[in-house]
Amino acid sequence: MKLYLKRDNSQEHTRYVICDHTGVEKFAVTGRRIARADKMVLSDINANPLLTIRSAPFHVFYAFSIKDSKEKFAITAAKGRDFIDYRFHGISWTLCRSKDMRSFEIFDADGKLIMSQSADRYLSTGTYELEIYSEQREYFCIAAAICANTINFTDAPRRVTVR
Repeated sequence: MKLYLKRDNSQEHTRYVICDHTGVEKFAVTGRRIARADKMVLSDINANPLLTIRSAPFHVFYAFSIKDSKEKFAITAAKGRDFIDYRFHGISWTLCRSKDMRSFEIFDADGKLIMSQSADRYLSTGTYELEIYSEQREYFCIAAAICANTINFTDAPRRVTVR
């Protein structure tokens, strides 16, 4: 299944919009930052909540908790100088990033590809293509992509021109 993840700032609490290959909106991620924590909700187009993502930034790592009505798992992301090391807890997945930090793949314990994210240069800025190979884990795949991209958007290095 091919989906497109796009950062959305058009409404106050909307964070991301997920569309299918025809451009029709399928899911939305809403939430607001509260003090040192963050709570986001993945909802369908009828605003029915599908899962909750909670995040907390610590000094040297980020912690994400992803929960739906049946199960939950966590992701920790430790930031290095020029890399981010992701660890899944409660699910046997591995995330492998490309050197540009915008594309990645998620594998299960058997080495089977679960999901891939690519940053296509032909897509608009901030839009990522998600190819999900595990339909029973579709929501968790979207949530993992949101966690990875939340770190990229909030902590991307900024270039400042000094004159």
